[in-house]
Amino acid sequence: MHTSANFNAPSMAPVRQGQSALDTVNERLLNGQIALAIDDLADDLIARRLEEPDSWQAYAKACLEHPVRALLHQDPFTYRAFSKPRGYAGDAVMMDYIYGLGEAAEAASNATPLGRAIFEHNSTRPSSCAVRYRREMIASLIDRVGERPDARVLAIAAGHLREVELSSAMRTGKIQDFLAFDQDEASLALVDRDYARLGVRTMPGSVRHILQGTAKLGQFDFVYAAGLFDYLNAQAAAALTCRMFEMTRPGGMMLIPNFLTGVADSGYMEAFMDWRLIYRNHADMQALAAALPKAAVEHCQVFDDSHDAVTYLLVSKVR
Repeated sequence: MHTSANFNAPSMAPVRQGQSALDTVNERLLNGQIALAIDDLADDLIARRLEEPDSWQAYAKACLEHPVRALLHQDPFTYRAFSKPRGYAGDAVMMDYIYGLGEAAEAASNATPLGRAIFEHNSTRPSSCAVRYRREMIASLIDRVGERPDARVLAIAAGHLREVELSSAMRTGKIQDFLAFDQDEASLALVDRDYARLGVRTMPGSVRHILQGTAKLGQFDFVYAAGLFDYLNAQAAAALTCRMFEMTRPGGMMLIPNFLTGVADSGYMEAFMDWRLIYRNHADMQALAAALPKAAVEHCQVFDDSHDAVTYLLVSKVR
C-alpha cells in the first residue's frame, strides 16, 4: 500500500498546489481585473509547464475541471481553439481573430462582456503580436520578390492568406502568379472570393501530396509555410523543408516560421485551449537547413521576432 501511495502522489500534488492560483485568477476575472488575471495565469502555467514536465499533463487536464474554465471559455478565441469546429486548433478563422479581420468583430459582439474583455486582452499577448508580425514580414518578402520579373509565389497551408492585403506588390500586380495551397477547402473558398481579383489562384492538397510528389506545383521565387511547421514532427519537417527548397527558383527565397520553445503563452494554450504545437529552437531550425544541398544555398539565416515567440528560417537559393 505504501508503494502505491508514493506512485500516485506526483501526479496529484501539482493539482492541489495549483488550486489557489486558479482560485485567484477566477476571483480577479469576476472583479474585472482582466489583464492582471490573464497575465499572471499565463506566467504561472508556462512556469509549471517548463519546471514540472512530468506532472504538467495532469495539471493541464485538472485546469479544465476548475470553475475558471467557464470564464475563460467565454472568450471566443480561447473557446474556438478548444472546440475545434474545423477539426483542429489554429484554423484560419482563429488567425482572423488575431488580425481583427473576417469573423472577429462578429465573434466579439456575440461574446459576453467578460468574454469580450478577455478576447481583447489575449490579442495583446506575445503569441498574438507575433502572429501579426509574421503576417507583416511575409508581406514585406512578397514585396521584395515582386521586384523580380515574372515573380511567382507559393503559400503552403495558406489559410485565409491575409498577408496579401498588406503587400503593395500584390495591389500593383507585380506578382505574376500566386498559388495558395491548403487542405482546408473552406479557407480556399474564402481566398477565391477575396483575392482572386489580385491574381491569386488556389489548389487543394495536403503536405502528404507534396512529400509524395503528387502535387505538381512548379517552381517559385518565394515559397513559405506560415504556420504549418508548428504541427510537423522532425521527420516530416525535414522532408518538407527539402521539398520547399526544390520548389524554390534559383535566386529565390524560402521562409519557415515556427513557434519558439518556451513561448510565454504555451501553458495557457495547452491547458485551456487544448492547442498543442511542436515548438522549435535555433538548433532545431538549423537542423532543418542542414539537410539542404550546401552548394545550392546562397544565404541561410535563423532569427527570432521581438516578441520571443516565433523563430524563422530564411534561406536564399544560389542563382
